[in-house]
Amino acid sequence: MNRTLRSFTLAAALGVGLAFTTVAAENAADQPQHAHKHLGGPNGGRLLETQPRAEFFVEKDRRVIIRFYNEDLKPVAASEQTVTVIAEAKSGKVKIEFAKDGDALRSQTTLPEGDGYNLVVQVRPKAGVKPQNFRFKLDLATCQECQRLEYACTCEH
Repeated sequence: MNRTLRSFTLAAALGVGLAFTTVAAENAADQPQHAHKHLGGPNGGRLLETQPRAEFFVEKDRRVIIRFYNEDLKPVAASEQTVTVIAEAKSGKVKIEFAKDGDALRSQTTLPEGDGYNLVVQVRPKAGVKPQNFRFKLDLATCQECQRLEYACTCEH
């Protein structure tokens, strides 16, 4: 009976330990993380998963420039692509149109003042094709780890 009691105690201890390990792993998975699933663009912008890949970059004057790259991140001239950005700023929604500027697309107007608001970037590869939508928050603070602006941060904090 002493042997049975020790076996039972050992089995119970292992079960409790396993339960704590499982709960800890589940709680860690539930914790919010500052993980980023996107790649950084060659010019410091946010690389969007389009074909060809589009880099979203906010210039100092708050205009947005979109440059395109192939899979090897070699520049590709903008051709049939169109881009529209919807800025959901505190002052209201603003639609921003783009025009060709050299090999890139540049916004015709600036982003609304401030940051911390949502953006919807619509990239249409060519006329008549459904656009791809990318949603993210415009955060112009600098990430302390990668030194990119937060909207283009590639760190996993």
